[in-house]
Amino acid sequence: MTKTKSIIFFLFIIKSLIINLNLKLFNYNYKKSISDDKKNTIDTNKNCFLYKKIYEKCTKGGMWLLPFGNKFFFKKKQIEKNIIDYSLYNSSKNKNIDYLSKNELKLRLKKINKKSQIKIIKYNNIVYKTVLKYLRAGKYIGKIISLSNYYFPMFEEKLEKYGIPIELKYLAIVESSLNPIIISNSGAKGIWQFMPKTGKSYNLHTKNVYDERNDPVKSTEAACRYLKYLYMNIGNWELSLAAYNSGPNIVNKILKRGKNKKNFWKLWISFPNETKNYVPKFIAVNYIMNYYKKHNISSYIHFPKYSIRDTILIPVRKKTRLIFVSDILNIPIHELVLLNPKYSKGVSKKNNLLLRIPRNKIFLLKYRSIIRED
Repeated sequence: MTKTKSIIFFLFIIKSLIINLNLKLFNYNYKKSISDDKKNTIDTNKNCFLYKKIYEKCTKGGMWLLPFGNKFFFKKKQIEKNIIDYSLYNSSKNKNIDYLSKNELKLRLKKINKKSQIKIIKYNNIVYKTVLKYLRAGKYIGKIISLSNYYFPMFEEKLEKYGIPIELKYLAIVESSLNPIIISNSGAKGIWQFMPKTGKSYNLHTKNVYDERNDPVKSTEAACRYLKYLYMNIGNWELSLAAYNSGPNIVNKILKRGKNKKNFWKLWISFPNETKNYVPKFIAVNYIMNYYKKHNISSYIHFPKYSIRDTILIPVRKKTRLIFVSDILNIPIHELVLLNPKYSKGVSKKNNLLLRIPRNKIFLLKYRSIIRED
């Protein structure tokens, strides 16, 4: 008996040593991989390298959607909305980018500003550096161009409805890179990055089955109302954009300290770091979306095949999995998920939910008695 106990104790010691050794090796390899990533990353932001693998995984296959499991659940913890920082700073090897001089950028921004309704598209060194960072992200811009063909017609329709400038559609690129399911570290969700409290005040409801902040149409409607509210209260588009990012309370405090001088660039030093970069990013995106062809950037994915206007909302009469609907409609699951990003799970559980599908496919669901006839 004593001999058996001794053997067991001996095996336990050996196992402990092996585990300890593995942990040390893992720790060494982890630190080494972090060190290597730091060396390869131009950005000084210490967090950027952490997003490398997530970024590659998230963008693989030409879509912003993360991979699904067997039940097609969305991942609950998405990458930070500033993942663009990784792609911007780590894409400096793009040889297809034409050199952009400061004078050339000044002239082009002047042309954009002349046509602009908000008149904030101006040149300075901060804007120049931000534009160059975006130009280094050719593949990223290609995806944005493709997705903009899907979203922008709907954005423009909503912006016109509320009588606010059309170029505010570019704000969605700054906010989310047109990713309808992205979640920031602070808890903001969707294309327009609404926080839970703000979303609720603009009728974006959250249930177990869905989150309307992820609904591109409803969240765009809410964003238009919120932007209009901010402009009516602040009366300056640069500061209204800053308020959209940091919150109106922060902007109001800065304005009081600055004796109500409504000039974003004169008050620039007083803003949080993220907000300091927000307006320059908006100007840079305006430039990129107007002049990407001049820099040999083009859409390299052909998706989606239709615009949001070619779709229709249909009431679902019974519990329906998106993968099942995908098979019936004969469209890829990632296309159906893009049309219905508000559902936190790929399934509709109740008979009072609406599903967005291509308009020309509705007869297939009627045939299978999935649509609720009221």
